[in-house]
Amino acid sequence: MNDSAKKSIISKIVAIFWEPSATFQVLKMRIHWTDLVIPMLIVVCVSLVSSIHIIPIALDETKARIENSDALSDTQKEAALEQIEKRANSPFQYVSTVVAIGVKWLVLAAVMLMIGNFFLGGELKYKTLLGVTAYISLIDAVNTGIKTPLIVSQNTTKIYSSLALFMEESRSFFYRFASNIDLFAIWKIILFSIALGTLLNKKANKPFYPIMIIWLLYAVAAALLAGLAKF
Repeated sequence: MNDSAKKSIISKIVAIFWEPSATFQVLKMRIHWTDLVIPMLIVVCVSLVSSIHIIPIALDETKARIENSDALSDTQKEAALEQIEKRANSPFQYVSTVVAIGVKWLVLAAVMLMIGNFFLGGELKYKTLLGVTAYISLIDAVNTGIKTPLIVSQNTTKIYSSLALFMEESRSFFYRFASNIDLFAIWKIILFSIALGTLLNKKANKPFYPIMIIWLLYAVAAALLAGLAKF
């Protein structure tokens, strides 16, 4: 077996930040179970530790929005606040965090498989894209690790690394859309482009455009759906 395929999990994790193509070259040759499990454990642990500190702040903000909402009657507000109190003491929100991470990985890998095989004419395997997604998702751990102390210190979840940072908060579509134009999301798009380019022996700009288009469509859909919320 090629020596590069024997790189340790630590060297692959480090390389994803400094020389991502090196990690993707290894994953192209071989996917080991640790390539899925170790990144997942890192992301999950960081997310759960963060959730312990962030969820109480987020729930307080949700309560405030409910109480100040003009779209809800007093009865609806009472019912909504009661549901919030139940969630505050439920372990389900932490379980759902783990499940959401797993589902997100499965969907992302499927989307990258579609782009690689149908749009770019490759013959990639889903397991390979799942491994790629696992390593690239370590960017989420970095994002969470940076933002959590800021959220706790300022006692607000409104800590942005997106275009929303330069806009006045509102419920407009453009503000919601700008919130999705995030520095860490763009970082991940670049990494996925490098990954598909490496796996398909193409320049990274080839997969970049279809990935960017799909991501922008997602950002638009997310902004539209967020607009349906009553508070």
